[in-house]
Amino acid sequence: MRKTIVLLSLSSMLLLSSCVSYPGTGAYTGAHFGSILGSAIGGITHGPLGSDIGTIVGMAGGAVVGAAIGQAVENAEKREVHEHYEAIQREKSRAKQRQNADDDIYFDPSNRGDDRLYDFNGTDYTGNYSAAEARTVSPSTSQIEEISSGYDVNTNLIIRNPRFVDANHDGQINSNEVSKVIFEVYNASGQTLYDLQPMVVESTGKRNIYISPSVHVEKLEPGKAIRYTAMVKSERMRTGTATFCLSVLQGSRVMSDVTEFTINTVR
Repeated sequence: MRKTIVLLSLSSMLLLSSCVSYPGTGAYTGAHFGSILGSAIGGITHGPLGSDIGTIVGMAGGAVVGAAIGQAVENAEKREVHEHYEAIQREKSRAKQRQNADDDIYFDPSNRGDDRLYDFNGTDYTGNYSAAEARTVSPSTSQIEEISSGYDVNTNLIIRNPRFVDANHDGQINSNEVSKVIFEVYNASGQTLYDLQPMVVESTGKRNIYISPSVHVEKLEPGKAIRYTAMVKSERMRTGTATFCLSVLQGSRVMSDVTEFTINTVR
């Protein structure tokens, strides 16, 4: 009887150990521990014969229970993988929708402006108000000299009509205020310029000032201009000044001159 049990045990172990699935692993583990537990219990209650019978019963019962547990784990993992896959697909779909929306919002096919501008007829765009007068300098003498080092300057890529428009028109940046930096990018050359990126940077490192991300303009034809707006959100401000540097990158090695605003900030 003992030899039979040993053979059954070895056969079961070889068969079950060849399975790489969770049910197979669970059955193998359940049979192994079931046989040990069944043998111990059978031996206590009925002696050697009881131990043999307990081994067989424990092995069979343990295999069944282990396989069921393993199947449950495998099913759970499959659900998790499926849910992860579905989540990725949903995120891809949302990203595609955002990209489509961005394409619709950011670009004017006629290259007349950045369509993120909210109301072309609003006073922010039709008026002449600016919180400060802008100054134009070369990148090497600007407040972003370190950032602009290594760039060549295209003097035919011009920033025109720059304005800083704070929400309440008091000429300064207050806490929790949304302002706008508005300017035109003009191509004064005789050829089409490609891969343009209007940039607005706060150069003094104010932590509570946030500027909307820039956009890429695919091309700008000779003698044409686009109008661009960057949104500036301020939170808890301290009394002082903030300097905003406006520029346009052309590819990765060329940029325009830099236009700068220095605006007072108040608590």
